[in-house]
Amino acid sequence: MDDMQRELINIVGEDSTKAIGCTEPVAVAYAANIASDYINKDEISKINLKVSKNIYKNGKAVKIPNTGDHGLDLAASLGAFTSKTDKAFLVFSNLTDDQIKKSREFVNENKVNLNYIDDVPDIYIEATIIANNDQVTSIISHSHSHISKIIKNGNVILDNPFIKNKNSEFSIKNMTFADLEKIVRDMDINEIDFVLEGVDVNLKAAEEGLKGYGMGLGKKLNELKENKILPDNFVSETRILTAAAADMRMGGGPFPIMTSGGSGNQGVGIILPVYMVAKHENLDDEILARGLFFAHIINRYVKEYAGKLCGICGCAIGAAIGSSAAIAFMLGGGQKEIAGACTNIFANLTGMLCDGAKESCSMKLSTSAEEAIIAAYLSLNGVVSEANVGVVGENIEQTIANIGKLSHQGFESADKTILEIIDK
Repeated sequence: MDDMQRELINIVGEDSTKAIGCTEPVAVAYAANIASDYINKDEISKINLKVSKNIYKNGKAVKIPNTGDHGLDLAASLGAFTSKTDKAFLVFSNLTDDQIKKSREFVNENKVNLNYIDDVPDIYIEATIIANNDQVTSIISHSHSHISKIIKNGNVILDNPFIKNKNSEFSIKNMTFADLEKIVRDMDINEIDFVLEGVDVNLKAAEEGLKGYGMGLGKKLNELKENKILPDNFVSETRILTAAAADMRMGGGPFPIMTSGGSGNQGVGIILPVYMVAKHENLDDEILARGLFFAHIINRYVKEYAGKLCGICGCAIGAAIGSSAAIAFMLGGGQKEIAGACTNIFANLTGMLCDGAKESCSMKLSTSAEEAIIAAYLSLNGVVSEANVGVVGENIEQTIANIGKLSHQGFESADKTILEIIDK
């Protein structure tokens, strides 16, 4: 295996992991959990929480697993009072009834101060826990699980700045879709078939979601299909399962989700559409594994330009791109058809707002999943949005660069306005 293949495997391995609950409350809980390990939990009297605007936006309204409730203040309290975890995304996996009760009371007694702040990275969490004469601060930045600093009573215990591509000169941004496609086609299947685990994980989440979580979109869409309002085909079934998995996750269900790019919803939007097409087309596990691996890589590629959190829905401009590229890839499409599938998505779904993580995210996610399938089949049948029109550039790499510019510049003011709206 060459170094480039190993780098891509490391990227997918880091980006694709099991998570319980929405990523932003999870990260807040993890920051508090880390800080509380340095003091006596029974003596905690106050938690001061400072977060970036994007963390605030995405964590304000989404349900926390096993609680039926929401709030970053509650997430911080739960993280502080639960037992120490070494797995950031599973911090909510072992909550007890007593811990949930104690955390709710702590919040209700106004012992958690929450503020969002400017001039910090898109992902930024500063959790300060006060207990008697001790004060401990832990800081997460740039990545939802990267502890960049721990300070106790003014003394720095850990100083671990986030360094992109640490110990490596490799950057996926320097590659093209054609490069990535060729590498994935040539990789040893035994090195990348670990991605198949995500199918089982996310299908179980979807099956649980069909019982009715959150807004119950998946369950209701299934009823519409049974009543012949929606067509009974694999595309509708993909939309239903995707919605159900998102319902479970955003509605505070207890099942894990396999992520993509560190996002649970994007993991759903990557894995389920790709799997459902492979199932419909009777493709074997090797083709499916290569498709899933390619989808995760393309999602990460887009994030390198657009960022992990921004004003545009990541399910639309990230997960849908990855899954559409993978579908075209699995069905025998070449570079032209793969780029065309992604171009169709950008021409269609760019501009879908991210107005925070919440139960209705299942609507945007399931729409994106269905459109990813259609976009790929359209490209394979010669229908692609023309180049150099709107956000679509001369080639797919230029289009993604355009999306990055739109995310960071065009949607910056929109993001601020959304925050003002949801903060009322």
